Amino acid sequence: MAEAARLAELITEDFYGCHLDFSARKPGSDDWSNLPEVEATDRMPPTDAAVATDALRDDRASGRTVRLFLTFVAAVDKMRDATQLWRAAGELFRRNPEAFDPAAVCSMSCQRLGDLLHHSRVTKYHGPQTMAWRTIAASLASGKGPVCHVVDSGHGDAVELIKDVRSRDVQGEARYPELRGPKIRLMWVRMMAEPGKAEIRRLEKVPVAVDVQVRRVTENLGVTNTHGQALNNRIKKQIQQAWSDGVAEARIGGPERIAGTCSALDPALWFYGKHGCSHCARVKRRVRFGRACDDCRFPLSAP
Repeated sequence: MAEAARLAELITEDFYGCHLDFSARKPGSDDWSNLPEVEATDRMPPTDAAVATDALRDDRASGRTVRLFLTFVAAVDKMRDATQLWRAAGELFRRNPEAFDPAAVCSMSCQRLGDLLHHSRVTKYHGPQTMAWRTIAASLASGKGPVCHVVDSGHGDAVELIKDVRSRDVQGEARYPELRGPKIRLMWVRMMAEPGKAEIRRLEKVPVAVDVQVRRVTENLGVTNTHGQALNNRIKKQIQQAWSDGVAEARIGGPERIAGTCSALDPALWFYGKHGCSHCARVKRRVRFGRACDDCRFPLSAP
């Protein structure tokens, strides 16, 4: 896995070091701080009305408050423009922070909760997502289990968190609907560590979260030979294993609590696929984005 290790180092160094090349692409920013969930918690840009807004931490939100915000919003981040969603959620938090407080949500009528989420444009699939928000609030308000513990105390174990976020109640209903999926649960654990600032043990056990963007960059760089096959669990596990083996041999950085793990590689891979490989697919030619592009096997045309 020497090649995967080398590529993992190049991608993370370019991403976290702000060395990606947007000169042939739409204006963009190429660093960790511009991920939507990081922007919302640590740095909010001016709104469309050119009025500066504060990130949660600028408002002196506690660590628990930030982790609650991340948990609720991650659960509705489905088939959305992520930047618009997280900014809308930040505005909702500033106007109605009770929507992110488990006890307050549990005492709120479904109509009131639904109206808050709908009118703020935080939910897209309003009925199901409002019910998921309420169920998650009830689970968090119980104070029971590793998920509650990491949110409340800022300490957790990655393996236990992945198990608990998939758990069901005595009636067989999911305790954390919309957070238990194979992609989002891995991303949520990473979010608890960064930007949630929780101390997560055994984070090295968490693989990359495979989606179309991560698959695209993986195959374009020849890390796996899975091109043209259905993205089933077997293919996802093959991609995850290839990068896990690479990270184990690599020296990669990233934010303090995720440095050296697949959780640090994961957002860099996603960003590289979304803004790098997807652009090349649209224009049907190779357009260099970072140093890893020197290994590109994108088949449509030569550089």
